[in-house]
Amino acid sequence: MAFVSSRASDARRMGRRNRGSAVFTGLRRLASVAGLAMLFAAPVAAPAFAQGAVFGTTELKARQAALLKASLADPANLDAAFEYAMVSAQVGDHEAAISTLERMLVFAPGLPRVQLELGVLYLRLGAEDVAATYFESALAAPNVPPQVAERVNLYLAAIAKKEAPAKVSGMLTTGVRVQSNANASPEGRRIQLNGNTFLLDDTSTGKADVNGFLSGNVHFSYDLGLQGDTLEADLVFYGARYGKLDRLNTEMAELTFGPTLNLARIGIDDARLGLYGIANGIRLDGANYSGAIGAGVRLGMKVMERDEINARLEVRRRWFNDTVRYPTASDRAGYALRAVSTYHHRFTAAFSGRLSLMLDYEDAQVAWKRSLEAGVSAGLTYRFSSPFGPDAGPWSIDLEAGYSRRGFSRPDPLVNRSRSQRDNEAWARTVLTMPVGSKGTAVALTGELRRQQSNYDLNDYTNALGMVTLMQRF
Repeated sequence: MAFVSSRASDARRMGRRNRGSAVFTGLRRLASVAGLAMLFAAPVAAPAFAQGAVFGTTELKARQAALLKASLADPANLDAAFEYAMVSAQVGDHEAAISTLERMLVFAPGLPRVQLELGVLYLRLGAEDVAATYFESALAAPNVPPQVAERVNLYLAAIAKKEAPAKVSGMLTTGVRVQSNANASPEGRRIQLNGNTFLLDDTSTGKADVNGFLSGNVHFSYDLGLQGDTLEADLVFYGARYGKLDRLNTEMAELTFGPTLNLARIGIDDARLGLYGIANGIRLDGANYSGAIGAGVRLGMKVMERDEINARLEVRRRWFNDTVRYPTASDRAGYALRAVSTYHHRFTAAFSGRLSLMLDYEDAQVAWKRSLEAGVSAGLTYRFSSPFGPDAGPWSIDLEAGYSRRGFSRPDPLVNRSRSQRDNEAWARTVLTMPVGSKGTAVALTGELRRQQSNYDLNDYTNALGMVTLMQRF
């Protein structure tokens, strides 16, 4: 074992490098962890029942068949017909539900509850004008039950909001995260530097910690009145405070802004192309850490009834600021290019899946920090009825696994003069999302295991994560 003072100095320098690298790795993972929790919260643009929130089970389908038989045997039995319509809606058979409810109005015109549910079903199918007609008819009926009038007014307000040229929506998220290796560092102190064994100082090894965080996403869109074109802006922000590792305390904000074009004008239906500028800044440990400006293009396209593709390409110019705790951060300054494409497929009303491909190039001031990364991930989401009833919205379980390979352009002379860094990273994640009520509130439980294998000891680590998140859409 080498204990020469110059080599000990090298080890200390590598420890500082490792802390900076761990922080940067954590920031890159930020969107995938916090963002995933946002993704599965209950929608709030309208009450949850309008979103097709309850999904079928074997028992529900059996009940649907029995009610259909009873309705055919006694067409005048409105109670059986109404229940059949509601169960059909729960299993996703909207056409059967609509035809049954409309037939009920022939037998008994002007039933506010039936008109309400017809409006809800047409909303699910995207026919806002027809839905509004049924909602207004329900309000015009004499002796409307107060609970029916309340729901109708909520839906009408949601339709009016959707039709307004300017719209603001978003989500606020707060929670607590527990990690077994919060600083993404090696578990042991012994590392190899150019064939010699060194001891890291204790602050440079993996540490468990707890942090609280607050994040948000505010989306603004304005209908330009030009064949469906819009002007859109998104503000994403995040802040975290750690229990022990205060050097990881983080604040981040990013703004994107630009037009989104409806491609139907050139014969491509159900497709939108967005062009946008990017500006962001990150503070770390109470000091300015990095900033970036850039531009991006995104494409969303529905390719078949159950399939959709979303892709984006972004380029950024990034600056990093050296601080006492991160004295080599500026080594990472340079351009970054990132491409992501995701294919979504809906198997059934309850099951959906996705496959993502990613390519990421990061330039840097020093050659051994320039990297190229390629990755793939796959996810499966299952939505099921809330135990608190349909108005609470569906619960969901999401499973995701992924792998990425990262290579750096030149060897780091302090670590290995002959071999460049190569990292293999794999992760598995599960999220249980539980909407609470019908006003866009949800609680999510997240578990994740991440393993990075590297030929550089400083970048070899394992991290287990648990997170409880409270989300509110608006």
